[in-house]
Amino acid sequence: MLADLDTLLIALYVELTDRIIPSLGGPRGRLGRPPEVTDAELVCLAVAQVLLRHDDERHWLRAAPARIGHLFPRLLGQSEYNDRLKAAAPLMEAALRWLAGQTPGSAELLRLMDATRWPAASPSSPPGALTCSGTPATGTAPAIPAGTGEASCCSS
Repeated sequence: MLADLDTLLIALYVELTDRIIPSLGGPRGRLGRPPEVTDAELVCLAVAQVLLRHDDERHWLRAAPARIGHLFPRLLGQSEYNDRLKAAAPLMEAALRWLAGQTPGSAELLRLMDATRWPAASPSSPPGALTCSGTPATGTAPAIPAGTGEASCCSS
């Protein structure tokens, strides 16, 4: 999985530096020294945080050197990370739109869906639960013949 994450982060970094940041008008104007962590690196760090399922920034910034430190040798402190992420919201949106566009199935005209029948009542349903027709729940919903045009059990 790390090889796939590495590939994704590298591709995102290249896309950010070559296309996305220039299309948004370049880097935000700053006075003084350039930041140690660029905006492209910051967005890649945030994407990796989400993909590796770290909800807490403090824990993420402690785990990041071991997980992706070979790609990003310089990391931010928690307060600077939070402040910079808030300021980079438009860049984050553009990066996530690019990621969504690169994901298979996001722009396809045909989508396959699971047609597994759901029970009308489950063990977690409250006692006396009713189906959509107002009758007591029996545990399964009636099958609807194909081609009848009916959308649910409520249409009768």
